[in-house]
Amino acid sequence: MNGDDETIRLPVPMIGYGVPTDPCLTLHRSLPETAIGPPYFYYENVALAPKGVWDTIKRFLYDVEPEFVDSKCFCAAARKRGYVHNLPIRNRFPLLPFPPRTIHEALPLTKKWWPSWDSRTKLKFLQTCIGSAILTERIRKSLEDWDDAPPSHVQKYVLDECRKWNLVWVGRNKVAPLEPDEVEMLLGFSSCL
Repeated sequence: MNGDDETIRLPVPMIGYGVPTDPCLTLHRSLPETAIGPPYFYYENVALAPKGVWDTIKRFLYDVEPEFVDSKCFCAAARKRGYVHNLPIRNRFPLLPFPPRTIHEALPLTKKWWPSWDSRTKLKFLQTCIGSAILTERIRKSLEDWDDAPPSHVQKYVLDECRKWNLVWVGRNKVAPLEPDEVEMLLGFSSCL
């Protein structure tokens, strides 16, 4: 590959070809001559696709290596994705304003209700289905008998469900799913757009 050679800095795994605000490690990328410059292409898929999927995608896009990114490096939710593209990687810059990077930065009103035994700072991932009212009521009932921290088996049950469904604390012993506007905000969409 003797095409467009670009060297940039890479902070952590799953960060892609670097973060403009926090460069650290050096990474080298070469593009084949046929993939340099316009027309640009950009193809996205889940990072943890089944074996062979990324090789197939690359084969149809000039054998360009994918760029893998976990959104938890940029916002309060994890989302591991891969991108095959021929976009320039030099002189990248962040879009402003920066999205919130933790749950409490994103949803500050939840901090008042957040129990000390729930150590989550990031949401697991964003999904299209949400936890039901039946589930949130079941969680409330499992916690109502405890003034302080519930026993470890109750904590485990509650935390497993909160992680699975991205539930946040909205009252004493009360969790709720994210609202659509909260999901948009976590993804970096401004409420004033």
